[in-house]
Amino acid sequence: MRAISLFLLLQFAPFYVYGEESWEITAQEWARPRHGEWLIHQPALRRAISQLQQLPQSRLQLRYPGGDEGVLWAEELQSWLVALGLASVRIELVPGSSRADLIQLDVVQ
Repeated sequence: MRAISLFLLLQFAPFYVYGEESWEITAQEWARPRHGEWLIHQPALRRAISQLQQLPQSRLQLRYPGGDEGVLWAEELQSWLVALGLASVRIELVPGSSRADLIQLDVVQ
């Protein structure tokens, strides 16, 4: 039984999310006019980027809603983050947000 538990733990280890928080950007928040200043002061992004900077080997995972709109939203957010100085290799786009009206932000190993 211990071997099975260890096996399962190791299988999911690469997807470990640091901390217990997951940050969110809602579609309503994103519908506002966007510019660099707004993104820098957006609370969820500030917290996620702050944690990301503390963990140099980590990535920012953007879990977005499915469909074309979700993909476009995630790609636009990714483009903004790169324009503001976050290396694109540290951003991972993942379909499957828990709700259709939000992007979840997680810092992962």
